[in-house]
Amino acid sequence: MLKNIGGISYDCYPLTSAQLLNLALIKSGATHEVENIGTGQYLQMDLNIAALREALNRAVERCESMRLRIWKDPETGELWQYVVPYQNEYFEYYDFSQWKDEKVTEVLTKWTSQPFDSYGGKLSRIVIVTLPNGYNGFYFNVHHACMDSSSVIAFTKDVIEIYCSLLFDMPYPKPMASYIESVKRDLAYEGSKKQQKDEEYWHRQFGLPEPMYTDYTGPGRLMQLRKENNNPDQRWGILASKDGKGSTITYDLSVESTEKIMLFAKEHELPVSAIILHAIRTVLSKFNNEETDIIIRDLVSRRSTLNNKKCGGVRMHCFPLRTIMPMDTTVLDSIRMIKKAQDEIFIHSDYSPLKCLGELCDTYGAAPGSTYTSVDFTYQPATLAAMGDTLKGIGFKSWWYSSGKQPQPMYITAMHRPNDGGLTFYFGYQTECATPEEIEFLYYFTGRVLFRSIENPDKTLKEIIDMT
Repeated sequence: MLKNIGGISYDCYPLTSAQLLNLALIKSGATHEVENIGTGQYLQMDLNIAALREALNRAVERCESMRLRIWKDPETGELWQYVVPYQNEYFEYYDFSQWKDEKVTEVLTKWTSQPFDSYGGKLSRIVIVTLPNGYNGFYFNVHHACMDSSSVIAFTKDVIEIYCSLLFDMPYPKPMASYIESVKRDLAYEGSKKQQKDEEYWHRQFGLPEPMYTDYTGPGRLMQLRKENNNPDQRWGILASKDGKGSTITYDLSVESTEKIMLFAKEHELPVSAIILHAIRTVLSKFNNEETDIIIRDLVSRRSTLNNKKCGGVRMHCFPLRTIMPMDTTVLDSIRMIKKAQDEIFIHSDYSPLKCLGELCDTYGAAPGSTYTSVDFTYQPATLAAMGDTLKGIGFKSWWYSSGKQPQPMYITAMHRPNDGGLTFYFGYQTECATPEEIEFLYYFTGRVLFRSIENPDKTLKEIIDMT
């Protein structure tokens, strides 16, 4: 639909469900920087700054979501999105080569905490930087309504492949896909037969008995709520922060340990995500008196096609992954049950997550702001490790910076490192809801359960819990 914005007509489109999910976090009271994704993308080589500026400009020109704007109609309050024409940009350059690493990280973290104007302004910032450790490249901060982590990885890959083609006569990368065409497909889903089938699926899930809230710190929070509400049978919890203040703690799993997980996945034809989810689920059961009914909020990237992988934007949806398992369920059966639940969620993942999560609470009469989940999880198999052929042995690393805000109380991301392929676990958490000590405790037991499980796939959940 054509809209006149600042005296210029733009083709405007409604926001997608994934964008509305992200912007709902701002409406709930958190400040706008909760939507920032700050990363650093660094090569272990001296920079040709002019070539990198050219590569960045070409990549922005090729990626429509990097030129995305969100507009709030001043008369109706409706939100619309549109893409502005490409304009060449002179990216700033900062020389941090004589600084200490800690000081550089402090500065880039502070940059990440600076909010964008969500409704009207530019939604990204790129700065070329040289670092004190021989790694040099660019700092990249982008609004979550424009990109998710998969988009950040795809955009970074495009920049570096263009850069290498300019300097080293490498093949020029194939074009990115159209973000707007992706938006049109998402909007066409509304009112479709597919939406009706997805709604029927989720309503069947809500026909099960009321689920149980299981906290990553144990049953204490739920017990306190039951006492406060004088309701000994209450099954929902509340886990929220007033302002979204948060931080991130990372743990690097060794390459050897990562290879054990990958080998187990290959041998048993199981997804890595289901194996990690099994470990998290079993820990939640262990911490909550061996509860058999567990929900983890699983994030789905919805990028199964080549076009969706290269279109940029945010396509991430999240849904309750619920599994009910007796304690005599074996490790292999547990992972297979999780895989089956994941497969069903993926089939019906175009459904609005805001609607799904709202209907979940409404069905069981849970209080406003309540939840049945304490942990969100995503596994990111797509990394820049596959760029080894392009970089010809040049070292590369990617760094993720916290904005000081977190959108969820506890968000676990498992992602492969681009330099060695090992897994890194990112624990994003709201500081009102968790302490570093509690996160370390959770990670420690998740690791113990994970490796006891792959070493003893025929053991029952009860036996694995007793072993840890």
